[in-house]
Amino acid sequence: MKHDEIEQLNPIVDLFYPDEESRDRLKRRRANLSSLPGDYINNLELEKVSDIICRHYQYRLVKMFEEMCDDLEVIKYRQDILEDFINIPKLAGTVQKIVNIMVENDRGNIYNLSEPDSFTTLSEAIRAFDAYVECMEIMHAFYSEHRSEIRSDGVNRLFGYFEDGYADKDFIRMKADLSELETALKNRIRSVTVAINLNENLVPVSAGIVDYSDRKYCLKPSLFDRILYRGAKFPEKTVKNLHRKYRNDDDLSADELLINTVDEALFKELDEFTKGYVKKLSDVMADYQRIGFQDIFSINYQLEFYMGAVQLIESAEAKGVKMCRPTVLPKEERRADIKGLFDLIYYNEAAIYNIRAKEDKKSVVTNDITFDENGGFYILTGANNGGKTTFVRGLGICQALAQMGLYVPAESCEISAVDFIYTHFPKEEELGINSSRFTTEIKEFKEISDTITNHSLLLMNESIQSTTPRECIDIAARLVKIFCRIGVRGIFATHLTDIAYKAKELNDSGELHTKIESIVVTVDEQTGERKYKIKKGMPTDTSYAAAVFDKFGIDEEDIEKRVAQMKY
Repeated sequence: MKHDEIEQLNPIVDLFYPDEESRDRLKRRRANLSSLPGDYINNLELEKVSDIICRHYQYRLVKMFEEMCDDLEVIKYRQDILEDFINIPKLAGTVQKIVNIMVENDRGNIYNLSEPDSFTTLSEAIRAFDAYVECMEIMHAFYSEHRSEIRSDGVNRLFGYFEDGYADKDFIRMKADLSELETALKNRIRSVTVAINLNENLVPVSAGIVDYSDRKYCLKPSLFDRILYRGAKFPEKTVKNLHRKYRNDDDLSADELLINTVDEALFKELDEFTKGYVKKLSDVMADYQRIGFQDIFSINYQLEFYMGAVQLIESAEAKGVKMCRPTVLPKEERRADIKGLFDLIYYNEAAIYNIRAKEDKKSVVTNDITFDENGGFYILTGANNGGKTTFVRGLGICQALAQMGLYVPAESCEISAVDFIYTHFPKEEELGINSSRFTTEIKEFKEISDTITNHSLLLMNESIQSTTPRECIDIAARLVKIFCRIGVRGIFATHLTDIAYKAKELNDSGELHTKIESIVVTVDEQTGERKYKIKKGMPTDTSYAAAVFDKFGIDEEDIEKRVAQMKY
């Protein structure tokens, strides 16, 4: 089924939204938010996050990120479902297996059924419905065993749907009809006797069925045989085995096509008997359609969403980092307290890197961050390549996942919902003094300031670098003041350390609704080695650029050796 077709179908039981009203409201919200600057999807690399969680339905998760769900009831509904999948290990595998079987059975068999014209097609139809009944039995047995362990409303609804189907009179009748059909097919016809009329040249001129039996045909010695063998053991003779595995007609051999023809002819010849089979099979199909499981495939992407989330959590824990269920607070509280935060994108890249280069482990460093009345907007400074961008991105992903209703990459997390995540991440090729780029940046910030609120999150990464250093500092400080005057929470990662020193002056003005705080990335002061840890404090006098130059830059000793060898 195509993506857009799945999008238009509501699942048999919705594991994303507790009711139709909330689903419709969040779809309208997504449409409304589409008019706001949508750079956060790219800047936070949420498409990659979606791919990590749910590779086959990545596009669907991106749309959910675009909803920026602020409905605490919906968030809790999803969190509870996820925890059931975490706490009942067999749940995900059982449900996914059953859904996959039913989906493939529907698509490949049941939906393609027509009135059978041979015993082969009748048998295939019976097998298809048998598989469906077996799936229902497995789901019923699983729910009976694990019902007391299931806590979420969503998973209970899912099993409740299957239980309703299992107890439905149409399903009960279908099982009975199917059982009767199988018994009839198995016990009533095991052989048929065919009479062949021959002409004077022993050429067959006509044939027909003269009898059928519930026993296999055994060839007995004739009077001629008894006289010929005179009591000796009659030589064993068997009926030639014509059974073949059927494929598409294009792939059948001549013998198999003949068998197929014989099968259909036999079915037709026994019309008086087989019409009962056809009628019974029609009853079974009608009962199946009344039960209404035709659209079960529409829940497939939701199951993959939760299974992918569980696998991510287990994978992270196996690699020594924790993910947790966040406590999502009302947006009016405007606060957050996150411990052990890490960037999911870097984590995934490090995991892949370490698989390929085990001798050079890339470690994932965690950090803490708090947003409250003592600090709601942070100026993040420090050494180049010290992890500023990774930290900012990690925070944005944490916020997005929390409002998605998933676990977040942190040991513990209390976080207020936001109405939108605004980001400003200039690309490396856009950095440097450039008057046209500076004009573009100011227009971008104008667009942000027109719609941003005191319930928004703003993430800035090396913004305002397109003019002279002094002007950059002045403009950046004015922007910070504007956003903190509105009451925005956020982080500004920058090498413009003077802005951090202006924070006290801005805070003392009494005009701000968000207090500014300075944080820095730490380094080893002796070696300049990056520690990737964030702490509160004022910027240092150096960005440790010399350490970067020494590690990645020009080898001056080598230059001296080469110069000594040159002739001038």
